[in-house]
Amino acid sequence: MHATYPCPNPVCTHSFASTAIKGAAKLVCPKCGTVFHFATSSTEIARPNAGKKTIPPPSSTAAAPPPPPPPQVPIARPIASPNVPLAVPVQSPPAAAHLDFSSTADVVVPRAKRLAKPKAKRHGARWVVFAVAGLFGLALAVWAGMWLKHFFKKAQIEDDPAFVAEKYNARFAMPGKAWQRDKDIQMKLHVHIGMKSTESNNYLGILFRDYGTRSPSDAEMLDEVLGKLKTYFQGLEWEIKPRDDEVRLAGQPARVLEFQGDTVDSVTMNGECYAMTYRGQGYWFFTWAPLGDLQETGEAIRADWAKLRQGLATLNQRGGWKEKPRETLPFVGKQAKYRLAYVKGLWTLERPEEDDGPLDLLLRGHEPDPERKPLAGKDAVFQVLVLPKQADLKAATAVALDFVQQREKKLYEQMKMEAIKDKNGVVNRDADIGKEPGHLSKWRMKCTEDLERFLIVAVVNRPEGAIVLFGDCLWERHDFWDEEFTALLGSFKARAR
Repeated sequence: MHATYPCPNPVCTHSFASTAIKGAAKLVCPKCGTVFHFATSSTEIARPNAGKKTIPPPSSTAAAPPPPPPPQVPIARPIASPNVPLAVPVQSPPAAAHLDFSSTADVVVPRAKRLAKPKAKRHGARWVVFAVAGLFGLALAVWAGMWLKHFFKKAQIEDDPAFVAEKYNARFAMPGKAWQRDKDIQMKLHVHIGMKSTESNNYLGILFRDYGTRSPSDAEMLDEVLGKLKTYFQGLEWEIKPRDDEVRLAGQPARVLEFQGDTVDSVTMNGECYAMTYRGQGYWFFTWAPLGDLQETGEAIRADWAKLRQGLATLNQRGGWKEKPRETLPFVGKQAKYRLAYVKGLWTLERPEEDDGPLDLLLRGHEPDPERKPLAGKDAVFQVLVLPKQADLKAATAVALDFVQQREKKLYEQMKMEAIKDKNGVVNRDADIGKEPGHLSKWRMKCTEDLERFLIVAVVNRPEGAIVLFGDCLWERHDFWDEEFTALLGSFKARAR
């Protein structure tokens, strides 16, 4: 008996003989009309529509009841893998109008990229960046505004004359409304306060400088005045007034320098500067006006200057301040019994040559320079000579001056010497040299048409010889070095016999 195989259509009762199935690539059920394809493992087998029952065509005769299946007969399985769908019946009716979500799509459509969310993400990140940048810009603008407000407020305060003066232990009372700040004067004259009058051609300038633990020397004070005036006036001429204890600035003893020069507008100006020191601070008060106005109303103008100077007063800062003297080095004479002291850093001790004869001391001075550059034109020389003992001071002075003149004529044959005058007349008279009686003279020496020098000669007659103290510098620097020469003479002391 041959084995039979039921039709795979569950509603069909037909059975296929094994001989009909063997080797067949396609099988058509004669009863239900379903076409079945047999394929390899790489060929898909059509699956009928899930849940769709196929209604067989009507038959004129009633179908006989199916015979019972033979026992223990294995059911033939397709060659394809279990996941391969069954073939769809050829004669299946058209799909229903409604959607069948359980069906398998005939064409697989690639899924489109979802650009919306990444795009929204990028837009969100961009807005975050914009927001952060905006907040940072706002914070920067606020900070810049506050800084500018502070800067201008600070500049306004520091520009106030009262504030500027207070920094230097002083107070300056502003003059009347006619006086206004003048930046041009302040910048070109290099002063802290510059002002001019709108009612008259009057001008003023105030300069401060802090020297710390020491008081500046008269030479430094006067040199500071000349340095400022030479930057502002052309063809400057000046005269230092003799020291007068009655002359004051802010209640302190002051030195006075009168000056005259031309402005860039070719206007000849005449003025004066009062200079003084207080607790390590230097103060300079400049006033000037056109020379023509001074010739017409000089008394009134100078009275106005005096009132302006009264507006400057010192404060009580630096209480307990004590001056720290400049460091000095001692020198003890070898050919005579004397000693003196010179300022360290300002003067350099040099060794005299063996054939220098009476030369006992040689100092070379280097004027302080803001840029610390050695300037030969600003140097000075100070010497101590020991000449043979003379009968008296007069004879010793004559010998000393003759020695100096003869030595200078060896250098400049046409040299001429002219004595300098001060408030007491010609400076060629007896005077104390340190604590010793002696003779002092100051000379303007014309060496050539283009060269003039300043000489100071002091003589002390001692039992061991006539001691001659001799200073020499360019005439244009005599205001500075004259003070330093005087300091050296002041330190002179004769030792016990």
